[in-house]
Amino acid sequence: MSSRIIVKNLPKHIDERRFRNHFGLKGEITDVKLIYTNRGKFRRFGYIGYRTEEEAQSACEYFNHSFIDTSKIEVQIARPHGDASLPRAWSIYTQGTSLYNKAHGSKSKQEKAAEDKKDKEKTQRAIHTLYDELLAGNQDDPRFKEFLQVMAPRAKNRTWTNDDYANWQTDELAAIKGAVAARREQIELQDTDTAKNDESIDKSSDAGNDEQVQTAGLSDMDWLRMHMSSKIDEDEKEGPDTQDTTEQEAPAAKKEEPKPVTAAKPASDPTAAIGDTIAQIQETGRLFVRNLSYMATEDDLRQTFEPFGPLSEVHMPISKDTKRPKGFAYILYLLPEHAVNAYKALDNKVFLGRLLHVLPGKEKPQPREPIDSLGGFTSGVKKEREAKKKALAGSDFNWNSLFMSADAVADSISERLNIAKADLLSADSAGNPAVRLALAETHIINDAKQYFEQHGVLLDQFGNSERSDVVILVKNIPFSVTEDELRSLFGKYGSLGRVLVPPSRTIAIVEFMEPTEARSAFRHLAYKRIKDAPIYLERAPKDIFDTPFDADKHGQSDQPIEDTKAQIEKIHEPVTVVESSRLAGQGSSDKGQTGCVVFVKNINFETTEDTLRRVFNGVDGLASVTIRYKKDTKTQGLLSMGFGFVEYRTPSAAQQALESFQGIEVDGHALALKMSDRLGQARDTGDSTSLDGKKPKSTKLVIKNVPFEATRKDIRELVSAFGQIKSVRLPKKFSGGHRGFAFVEFLTPQEAQHVLETMKSTHLYGRHLVLGWAEEENSLQAIREKVGRQFTKDSGDAGAAGKRRKIELGQQPESDEFEMDIGSESD
Repeated sequence: MSSRIIVKNLPKHIDERRFRNHFGLKGEITDVKLIYTNRGKFRRFGYIGYRTEEEAQSACEYFNHSFIDTSKIEVQIARPHGDASLPRAWSIYTQGTSLYNKAHGSKSKQEKAAEDKKDKEKTQRAIHTLYDELLAGNQDDPRFKEFLQVMAPRAKNRTWTNDDYANWQTDELAAIKGAVAARREQIELQDTDTAKNDESIDKSSDAGNDEQVQTAGLSDMDWLRMHMSSKIDEDEKEGPDTQDTTEQEAPAAKKEEPKPVTAAKPASDPTAAIGDTIAQIQETGRLFVRNLSYMATEDDLRQTFEPFGPLSEVHMPISKDTKRPKGFAYILYLLPEHAVNAYKALDNKVFLGRLLHVLPGKEKPQPREPIDSLGGFTSGVKKEREAKKKALAGSDFNWNSLFMSADAVADSISERLNIAKADLLSADSAGNPAVRLALAETHIINDAKQYFEQHGVLLDQFGNSERSDVVILVKNIPFSVTEDELRSLFGKYGSLGRVLVPPSRTIAIVEFMEPTEARSAFRHLAYKRIKDAPIYLERAPKDIFDTPFDADKHGQSDQPIEDTKAQIEKIHEPVTVVESSRLAGQGSSDKGQTGCVVFVKNINFETTEDTLRRVFNGVDGLASVTIRYKKDTKTQGLLSMGFGFVEYRTPSAAQQALESFQGIEVDGHALALKMSDRLGQARDTGDSTSLDGKKPKSTKLVIKNVPFEATRKDIRELVSAFGQIKSVRLPKKFSGGHRGFAFVEFLTPQEAQHVLETMKSTHLYGRHLVLGWAEEENSLQAIREKVGRQFTKDSGDAGAAGKRRKIELGQQPESDEFEMDIGSESD
């Protein structure tokens, strides 16, 4: 079904404004078109385009057989272009109909074919007549005989005959062509003379006798020239006042009467034109789409074109003044074959009430060559490296969304603690400077998370693989850069929404109002050097904000989170026994607890998650709403399974919702609620060995990507600030040094979970620490070997065999004992 309707039998005096207002009562109108002839005469029908098919159907049922003034209109759903079910056209204004051909003097295909055949026969007759006359008049000419011998077919000619006759001059070919044309014109004039009435024949008989007397004794060629010139003179004397309707006067009549452009030129082969269009699309894989509604968005285009194949880019230019689309867009596919399929399926199809016009798009323009700031040229290696970085900047893959510059972290902590940066990183102070910097980074990252949560950022969305088109994460910002400078930098490329800069000034979130402007800023500012460091840009996860941007609600002034020196120093201290008991009792949060999830059944199949969210949002602490879906094998879509889950942050809130909303009616269905045994979801942006919405697996964590400069003492000093440690093991290699990962065991599973959530973005010696749950060996053989190793260690039997042995090599410190470990990461 189409979202476009046709309205017939309209009043003659109606205009587009009144036409729009009359049909705008039943929906959002995207297109209005009244049909006129070439001379401006209204044909009394028009088209209305609605945004959705439901609105078009509703308007068709409401307005059909109604009246506008005294005209009873007929409203129908407009059929697609080229539909086979369309009735045969009969109007005098439609090309191809018999009335149109009769009114415009055009002819059908059969008539045109007959005329072409007749013209071809006349041309052949003129050539044969000219040949016979020339042969009869030049029989004694030796050069003419030589010409005939040369022009004879190769089968009748001698093989040693000179073949130079093939290289004719241009003037010779033109002379022959002119002679043939003149002879054909003469034959046509003779046919015209025979068609005249008897009186003109009688009057010309006497003149013919005199002419025969005058031409006596002339050669054939002189006679031919004399007759050709006389006929041409007669044509010039007749002029436009003659009443003869011969074919010779037809061009003059065509000049006097205005004709459509299509009648003056024969129509080209549409099959060849379509073939050329498909060939262009196969070269570029890019489509140019025009006649778009100003209400169309990039998401609408993606939903329409993505079923034909994965899209590489959707670009919809907007006006800088009005911020509205210009009515066209570019669609780039990963594979050109998908672009060809989209062109065949969507050209001249209805989209948001308007007819799409899909054309082959040109190649995407290449970026300009960068110019060195010193005025010289950039080296080839530098150009290649910068181009590679910019090309990978838009990739969805990233190692750490909350990456911060180590220098900016040191500057931020130094300013907050009111100490010199050199004192913070001094090796003379107690502890390792790298560990102190890692602790400072962890604190600043958690600080930034708290700031973002207070300003409507959904941190759980950082695990979402889909990326936003309007929100950009700005990382590696120098500490000296302010929010005003960021607004000035990004504001040059479009209108900005929210710009969130935490008090640490090490990371920022920039929101644009239009996707096109956000892409332009991303393309120009990726890896751009600001002050003393290049900034790293990343497309933020989709739906990262809990509410859309509102200029009145989201002000520009933000209150910074102030931290005292005592609070910051407290973060660096190990967790106390009281804090450990609190973590053991309830964990770092209510995530992972039972009693927070409510099971909801008897849900209407048409009910959406947004509808349920509005219902259950009446109780504070709503965390998430999920409806279970299954794949529809017929439409390849999703079908609701009629049940879902509602999660709250606390068990008390879930219990209150269970009592308050039991039996509530939503979309005509009374909901049935009961408490679920599921655990609360806890999304994580780390690797696959993180929480994944389950309760703590064990008390042991594995830390991967450990720098080779780090020691077991560094790991213990770093991790002990967030939980009480039972043991730290750093497996070593045979050749010396550790293997790049460590195992840390805590007193309680809740402490392990707290460390996993807190340190997921921490860097040590410039390397990102990857934390996850250590896999336990649950097989019987593994348990026996582990118990045997423990028994051997407790009994002090040095001769017993085991996987791990302690080897004394000189005076090794106790913290850096050399361990031979041939096992895997599992312990």
